[in-house]
Amino acid sequence: MAPADRREHILDAAVTLIVGAGHARCTLEQVAAAAGVSTPLVYKYFPRREDLLTVLLDREFRLLARRGLNSIPPDAPVEQVVRTTVANALHYYFERGPIVRLLSDDPAVAELARRGNRASTRATSEYFIARFVERYGVPGDVALIAVTMVINAPILSVPRLRRRNISADLTIEVWSEFILGGWKALAAKYGRKPARRRP
Repeated sequence: MAPADRREHILDAAVTLIVGAGHARCTLEQVAAAAGVSTPLVYKYFPRREDLLTVLLDREFRLLARRGLNSIPPDAPVEQVVRTTVANALHYYFERGPIVRLLSDDPAVAELARRGNRASTRATSEYFIARFVERYGVPGDVALIAVTMVINAPILSVPRLRRRNISADLTIEVWSEFILGGWKALAAKYGRKPARRRP
């Protein structure tokens, strides 16, 4: 196996191990066993456990970024943006599991994970808040509440849905409809009302 492929194989084995265990407290020896390689070979690529976790976290953030808002045309209607971002995010969570959350809980990379999560979440939140205020005419605080809830729900929900054998496609369809219907309801209740004409 080429060195770059071997390195990716070791990282993939670490993901499988971490998701299976439900925490990132694995050792390099356990990763070697999961990858079916010798421990010295793992140490060659990752001298310390923290090095492996840092590279793994960086790889996950890059995977998420490729599925983010950059993959959507800037002039796309807000409904298309919602459906596309929901599909991208949920496919990631169904395929990769809660790996970023599990890594975020590990003290070795927790601060790095928090910084990466904050930067990604902030950019996504600001984008959607602006789009929803513009499209649905709701106040900024209403948009902030809804966007914050929508962004944070999937990472906590997908593991339970996977255990119940709910498919990614059905989840994407239901969640997209729920979000879009919710925004229409928020617009009806909180949206700007047209100025009344004087008689």
